[in-house]
Amino acid sequence: MDDEELPRITPAHLRRGDDMCRRRLAREVHSGKRNVNQTANMRFAVSNRIEEDARLAQSELGPPRAEAFVEPYELEPEQRALYRAATRGYLDAFGDATAQIARLDFRTALPDLGVELSSNLGLAAELADGGRELRKVLVGAQRSARLVDPVETRVALVRTEEWAPIQLDIVVVDVIEQRRAKHTPDLESDRAEAREWIGDRVERVLELASDPRPRAGRDCQGCAFISGCAKHPG
Repeated sequence: MDDEELPRITPAHLRRGDDMCRRRLAREVHSGKRNVNQTANMRFAVSNRIEEDARLAQSELGPPRAEAFVEPYELEPEQRALYRAATRGYLDAFGDATAQIARLDFRTALPDLGVELSSNLGLAAELADGGRELRKVLVGAQRSARLVDPVETRVALVRTEEWAPIQLDIVVVDVIEQRRAKHTPDLESDRAEAREWIGDRVERVLELASDPRPRAGRDCQGCAFISGCAKHPG
């Protein structure tokens, strides 16, 4: 099957597909890659910019270069203030870490499941000692939220199999609240569990997406497919 024709599954679909409006779920899963990685989405403008500048700051092996974090004057004043705070938080967290940031694809095809997993894995740091560290940067998160999300972790384990085959640390940092968590998975057992869990969830999501009945509710907010929906006539 051509990658361009593969249904697109995200961590959000795996996490809450059972509760989503089936029409929205079906459209998101089968809409192709034109909706993937919409970096212009203003909700993520600051976090996207921090990640891109962090990649530039460690495009070569060494500690992050502070001068790579250039204030984004194209953003709104409030966003620029958030960017400055996030930059300070990132450098506090990783300023002494010698590494080179690699760029991983936004999608991973899973031919055996007939889908592709699509997600922002974060920053793929290749350390001086050969270690692999996946950095997930959060720009302000709810205090009640767990930093290491089990769904995101399972997706990361499957999607980093080629890049980090024998060792991986997952480091999640809220650069505003300065909360940090580190998870070192047992790759053999945890990847096996992740593949099995994702396989079961993908089967369920595809089953739900095959019956695209609309349902008005919280999924209407921010839905890109309101036009033509029977729940929103005229």
